Amino acid sequence: MTDNEIFTIEAFSRTESGKSYTRKLRKAGKVPAVLLEKGKSTLIELDPKYLPKAWKFGDRKFNLSFNGKTTLVRIHELQVDPVKRHCLHVDLMNA
Repeated sequence: MTDNEIFTIEAFSRTESGKSYTRKLRKAGKVPAVLLEKGKSTLIELDPKYLPKAWKFGDRKFNLSFNGKTTLVRIHELQVDPVKRHCLHVDLMNA
């Protein structure tokens, strides 16, 4: 993967929120996320595999495949566990 390559991460909608649900989500290998759009926010979950690469190399931008549409988004905020260095939560905005 080159520095300028933009990859796609698939996201799924989630209806629940809260501490116990997000812990279950992380245990299942997913990361809770919020897609921030003009005037609204959407709760989603995604696979954290490419998030560190997007944060470090890709100008914090990647394609998000959600609800049958692919849009270019950027990482607004990434919360990382200070000890284990795992992604805990991510806020995404349209790029």
